[in-house]
Amino acid sequence: MTDLLDTPESATTPSAHRQELDWIVTDVVAPAVWIGRYQGTFVGMIEERDLEGYTATTRLGRGLGNFETLEAAQEAFYRR
Repeated sequence: MTDLLDTPESATTPSAHRQELDWIVTDVVAPAVWIGRYQGTFVGMIEERDLEGYTATTRLGRGLGNFETLEAAQEAFYRR
């Protein structure tokens, strides 16, 4: 079973991906955390880390890596 979403065929730019996957930032923890949902289902989270940038983790705890930007971390949830 995989946690990654197929890139929509109609998507031509990275911003098109974010229209399908909703990211909600929460301010109840520090540093900031973004919760990712696809059609209402939790798919993973992105945590902002001071020295490392952003860390992406799937709903099953699989680490997708560290990224310099939030956008790059969000893109990690799509396989190419």
